[in-house]
Amino acid sequence: MSDFVESAKNFVNSAVGRASWEAQKQMRVRSKQSEIDKLQEQRTQLLNELAQSAIQLYQQGRLTDPGLSRFCASIMELDHDVSDRNAQLQEIKKENYPAEQFAPTPTSSYAPPPVTPYAQPAQPGMPPTGAAPQQGVRCPNCGNELRPGALYCRSCGAKLR
Repeated sequence: MSDFVESAKNFVNSAVGRASWEAQKQMRVRSKQSEIDKLQEQRTQLLNELAQSAIQLYQQGRLTDPGLSRFCASIMELDHDVSDRNAQLQEIKKENYPAEQFAPTPTSSYAPPPVTPYAQPAQPGMPPTGAAPQQGVRCPNCGNELRPGALYCRSCGAKLR
């Protein structure tokens, strides 16, 4: 029995040691990833500053490298396109719903379809096909008017047949 307890104790200690090591590893990974992210942010900031300096030189006509000049011209063209599209977006946002454009138009030549009498198959206790539905039939339980051919009363739920 003591061998089993000793074995279980060793297993638990081993598992705790492994979990501790994995937790420390994760902390080291996160720390190193944070350092890399900060360096990448600094790099991006420096690239943005370099681009701004190059564009200023291009605008002043002092940028002599043709490759950089081409990039600056493309960036300025994109900036102009973004500005135009922002103005278009603002115009779209200001638009109002043109209710009169979607209103129904009156029709002068409309004629409703012809009305045909309601026809239903003949069933016991029902009028023959093509006959007009009975008017004024009332529920024997609550007295409310019933629909023609109703099986149950809509008001009280009484079974009619």
